[in-house]
Amino acid sequence: MKDFFNKETLDNIKQFCTENKKYVGVAVILIGLILMLIVVVAGGNNGRHSDTESESQAEISVKDFEFEKDYTNDAKDDINTLLADYYKAYVGDDLDTLGKLATPMSDNEKSYIGVVSQYYESVNDITPYTKNGLKKGSYFVSVKNSIKFTGVDTQAPTLDFFYIETGKDGKLFINNVYSNFNRTYCENELDNDIMELISKYTASSEFADLHEEVQKEYEQALSADANLKTMLETTLTGSIKQWYTSSGIANLKKSDADTQQADDASQNSEQQNTDANAGQTADQQTTDANAEQNADQQATDANAGQNTDQQTTDSNAANQQPAEQPQAPAEYQVVTKDVVKVRDGASTDSKELGLLKEQVTLTAYGTEGDWTIVSYSGGTNGRAYIKTENLQTVGQ
Repeated sequence: MKDFFNKETLDNIKQFCTENKKYVGVAVILIGLILMLIVVVAGGNNGRHSDTESESQAEISVKDFEFEKDYTNDAKDDINTLLADYYKAYVGDDLDTLGKLATPMSDNEKSYIGVVSQYYESVNDITPYTKNGLKKGSYFVSVKNSIKFTGVDTQAPTLDFFYIETGKDGKLFINNVYSNFNRTYCENELDNDIMELISKYTASSEFADLHEEVQKEYEQALSADANLKTMLETTLTGSIKQWYTSSGIANLKKSDADTQQADDASQNSEQQNTDANAGQTADQQTTDANAEQNADQQATDANAGQNTDQQTTDSNAANQQPAEQPQAPAEYQVVTKDVVKVRDGASTDSKELGLLKEQVTLTAYGTEGDWTIVSYSGGTNGRAYIKTENLQTVGQ
């Protein structure tokens, strides 16, 4: 190789190029064009490959997206750290730190945390169950944990939910728009696509199994420690009710309440008209009585010392009194008859908290319309609602 680049060889090459510079120039241009073509084609293929990936990802709609059956370990360490920091700040009422970890966080939610956290001593046994979301770097996370309340020996098993995303800085954060608080009070607008994904997530058999496990532990803890029961059902509930009435959050629901009140008034008016048409005016009652009783009986009743109209009204009123029904105990056990939806309120419009399988035993606290109030670890103040027709009272 060294001999190839000696002076004589280089002079020969120089002389050849001088004598054939026309052809050498054409060759150089041709080689340059070939190299440019290679670069353009390679870049085009990469672009098409990237576009194909984007198109493929865009083709997966919310409707078609399915969560993987198994939980993932993706970003496990980062998620564990985020949740540990979140619960530590929550217990310590460290609102500045919470606002950085979970955003956005309204003033109402901050005041709510201030009320609740005063009873927290610690949150322990933090165990996340994670599934990848539709968007890259997003995660749907159920968190099983145990809350230690001040002055209570037994810890309360609970199951929380978080929607976690990756920020522009590459760090994970809790998208707090989908916190239990905002999904209940809707201070910040909820994205329909993400809410649909959350519904899919909570409808999965894996979530149902996990919730059933925590629910059983929760029921056992309440049964084992009266102080824990008092803390959850009296002390904490009372403080939250007081917070609700004194905070601005109640005004958010005022318009909804007014609308509901108007609907109820309309229904009552319609019912009154129906009742009137059914024969509950004094004259109609008398007519009905005459149709049902013979004249001799009416005369006998009249001779008893009351006028016919009053007698008939009293008679009908007595006949219309329902038979006394046995009163349900203040607290009783119910069992799900089938897979049932659990909601945050006594309405199909209320937020869906999850699903329970058939033959799950729950503690019930009475009814509200067509709904039964049950003990539910994921509900507000440990309460939730299930359609009464989907439950069977134990012992009946």
